Amino acid sequence: MSKFLTAQLFALLLLLILAGCTQKQTTDISGSANANKAVLNDTTVVESVVVHKGSFVTETWCNGTLQAAQKAIVPFEIQGNIVSVLVQNGQWVKAGQLLARIDDYRQQNALVQAEINHRQALINYNDNLLLSGYKTEDTLVIPAHVKNGAMLRSGLSQALLELNKARRELENTRITAPVSGVVAGMMARAFTPTSEYKNFCTLLNTNEMLVGFDVLENDVTFIKPGIGVEVFPIAMPGKSFNGKISCADPMLGNHGTLTASALLPNPKGLLIDGMKVKVVVKTVVLNQVVIPKTAVLARQNRKVVFTVEDGRAIWNYVVTGYENSTQYTIADGLQVGQQVIVTNNLTIGHQAPVLVHNPDK
Repeated sequence: MSKFLTAQLFALLLLLILAGCTQKQTTDISGSANANKAVLNDTTVVESVVVHKGSFVTETWCNGTLQAAQKAIVPFEIQGNIVSVLVQNGQWVKAGQLLARIDDYRQQNALVQAEINHRQALINYNDNLLLSGYKTEDTLVIPAHVKNGAMLRSGLSQALLELNKARRELENTRITAPVSGVVAGMMARAFTPTSEYKNFCTLLNTNEMLVGFDVLENDVTFIKPGIGVEVFPIAMPGKSFNGKISCADPMLGNHGTLTASALLPNPKGLLIDGMKVKVVVKTVVLNQVVIPKTAVLARQNRKVVFTVEDGRAIWNYVVTGYENSTQYTIADGLQVGQQVIVTNNLTIGHQAPVLVHNPDK
């Protein structure tokens, strides 16, 4: 073999060795990258909060109905023909304002007759006093039994009753507002008899509204006069009105519920009598261990919270207490200062690797 051929073979062998080293290095680098990628795929990025102790706002939700805080039914005190109606539904009226008139012919005549009867009885009364040895001017010295006997014998007592009745019936031909408010439910029309209608109208003072609602027995401890409520009308999505509990029935109903009422201002008149609403009663409970609701999961018919310890999710059974729309209080299972997972916790398990990332908010 010539020296030239030997040199070619040596060069070829050197190239093969170099190629093998390069391939192995490439394979090792590729394997290391895949391993790192696998580790990252097994780690769940989560957000967390620290368990703290403080005040907790309870929320008791109820269904309710609105009504005007002051409501007066205006009846027909006497029967007759309506001669004029001076108001209409939706009109605001003041207390004492004239609303309608009823034909008063009979009442006028009855009053005249009652006045005549009263004058006649008064003459008879004076005659009876004279027969007893007294004069009308002796009012201060006439014994009570003499005066009462004279009034009965003369018919003056009965005449006074009839006179007052006649005056009252004449007055009732003028229908007036007992309170200030908005006219509602009025069906009466002029030149029709009052017997056609149950009442003349209803007056609603809607400057302040009353909401009645029922509370379950478990929540009655939160219902006290002066406690604040927030009212959400079903017909007004996104709107709410604030008020305060005014009273509560001290006795539970047949269905184990307590009936309560709350007053709320209605200066713009947006709230209407009869509206259906949702009522939430908010009360403050002090010194509670509080966590977000998103941290609590249901597993194996129990409530579970994942905490973060050394980069891993730790499974904790907890006992919850109060709750509202965004938070729970914890009665057992967590300590103040622990870090609880609040996102991406639905699919992780015990000891799963996690990476906490809490973006600034």
